[in-house]
Amino acid sequence: MYRRRHRPGRDISFSFDSFLDLVANVVGIILRLILVAWVGARAYTGVVKTSSPSPATKPSPVLTEESPPLAELAALEQTRRDIAQAQQELLAHLRRQEAARQSSQQDQQLLASVADERQRLQRELDTLEERRKQVEAEAARIEIHLPQLRQRAQTLTKQMQELSQSPIVRKELRYQTPVSEVVQSEELQFECRAGRVSFLDVEAFLREIRRAMKDQEQELRVRWEITNRTAPQGAFRLRYVIARERDLLDSVAETKSPDRDSSFSYGLVAWYAEPIARERGESAAEALRAGSEFRKIVDHLDPRQTAVTFWVYPDSFALYRQLRDYLVARDILVAGRPLEEGMEIGASRKGTASRGQ
Repeated sequence: MYRRRHRPGRDISFSFDSFLDLVANVVGIILRLILVAWVGARAYTGVVKTSSPSPATKPSPVLTEESPPLAELAALEQTRRDIAQAQQELLAHLRRQEAARQSSQQDQQLLASVADERQRLQRELDTLEERRKQVEAEAARIEIHLPQLRQRAQTLTKQMQELSQSPIVRKELRYQTPVSEVVQSEELQFECRAGRVSFLDVEAFLREIRRAMKDQEQELRVRWEITNRTAPQGAFRLRYVIARERDLLDSVAETKSPDRDSSFSYGLVAWYAEPIARERGESAAEALRAGSEFRKIVDHLDPRQTAVTFWVYPDSFALYRQLRDYLVARDILVAGRPLEEGMEIGASRKGTASRGQ
């Protein structure tokens, strides 16, 4: 169907050149009027008729060239009126031009505002179109996977029905009475950290310390305590402290160095385990597997003579529970000592003994 196209409206523009053209035209009209009036006045040649004077009347004065003729005055007055009218028309025309200019500026501002609004709506339309495409793509993807989801749901429903009809398998767990007792027997110690269990052979370290204590007796004559380290055993070594006992006078006086000529007694007052391998130990699955290092140690223990202590860090309580259940099922006494992250495994005269269940 044919539609008539509307031509865009022409903007009314008013410039200083247009104003000069208008003023020149008006001034030309005025000059023409003045010229016409002047030519008419000069061309006037009327003769005044005179009559014989009567004795009773006084003769009227005769017009001379010096007196202005009435036609010339009338023409000048008409010229003034024309000039005044031309001035009024000029002012009216200027007002219309100014109004047209202001209206044009308002129209341009309105057009600019409409163009901005159109661009904003176009951006919103583009955004909605992009969102529509995304929704259609998501719907298409869901439509593709819908049969698979339905099949998976049917499979799960069938499995649930089979499980509900199958007999319940009960696992019997046996735990020691929840009353702990101080460990008095031989004690094996393990570290549970980062989900792995490592054996800490404290008894081997203590035997080494006892052999070295006799060599350090002379040094304790002039010092209150000595700190030393053992050789590595497995994934650890011990940092230990041997101290000379203070008598009552030394404790009160707090002397800096002991009397080297006096007799004294000494002994191990504290030890701390220092790991020498960052990657150490076994995971729960590895430790409970037959032939693992953990089972080589614990499977041959006599429950009447040996207890097991676990030093447990916050990230390994699940590991500790699995190992504890394995040992409790074999009637082995188990003690758990929780540690905060950053704390060392250690013992001292001021510490507490392990309590097992």
